[in-house]
Amino acid sequence: MKQAFKRKNYYLDEAKIKSAQKILETRTETETIDRALDLVLFRKEILGSLKKTREKGTGKLVKLN
Repeated sequence: MKQAFKRKNYYLDEAKIKSAQKILETRTETETIDRALDLVLFRKEILGSLKKTREKGTGKLVKLN
């Protein structure tokens, strides 16, 4: 799939960017933001999968220790 890139200008919290950069071990702010967006999209996929799994089961939550 071809990726489309577009230049954007935003006012972002510098401290949040730097914290995320350390957590994600990214080199640039652009890479940090791109990786963070990937994680948000991945989270949506995971939550969707969990919902489908729960709907197929009994609907009861199992407590994990």
